[in-house]
Amino acid sequence: MLFTTDENNVFGKSLKEAGTYNVRVTNAEAKNSKSGNPMVEFNYEVLDGQYAGAPIRYDYAVWNDDEDHFDLSVRRFNTIMIAAGIPSGKAVENLPQVASVMKNRKLAVTVDWEQSQNGNWYLRVKGYHKLLQEGSQPNGKTRPESSQNSRQSNFGGNRGQATGYRQQAPQATNNGFNQTNFNAAMPTNGKPQRPQQSQNPQAPNADELPF
Repeated sequence: MLFTTDENNVFGKSLKEAGTYNVRVTNAEAKNSKSGNPMVEFNYEVLDGQYAGAPIRYDYAVWNDDEDHFDLSVRRFNTIMIAAGIPSGKAVENLPQVASVMKNRKLAVTVDWEQSQNGNWYLRVKGYHKLLQEGSQPNGKTRPESSQNSRQSNFGGNRGQATGYRQQAPQATNNGFNQTNFNAAMPTNGKPQRPQQSQNPQAPNADELPF
């Protein structure tokens, strides 16, 4: 064997501290989770401070439409969209529309270290906030010691759990949002409706690819 691919061993700037960071959504994609539930995968880029340009990848928000989880799903996606400057009163029809309207939007995310099943530590997104007017705030908490993982990762993701919110910072400017652009992505202006599970969000997870 020549080598094993490893996302932790790549060129480029990466986060070395937990904290709350101003970010831009570089990509948002509607797809299905391993359990078959619709979800949106978010990738971010840090906007300012010493880690400007560092990516935060693979943040998942999962939609579960059953009776016990519908309200939680609404709150999860609402939290992300309100943090990104989308105003109240907008009806959301489906997750591809969420992905479309979230691309290139700016918000702040709180990340913290979490240990995966393989023993490695990764930065996971734990909360969403409006942009920090005072700039990104790393908190000095670096990667915990691990016998299996001594390299820095830029891997993020909360597998759909929007927990650990901090107090929101003062609201920043609206980053060019306007009613016309939003309505183009979300044409229904009536009451919010449950997204149809019959939608066919795209692409399998990366770990399901044949290489």
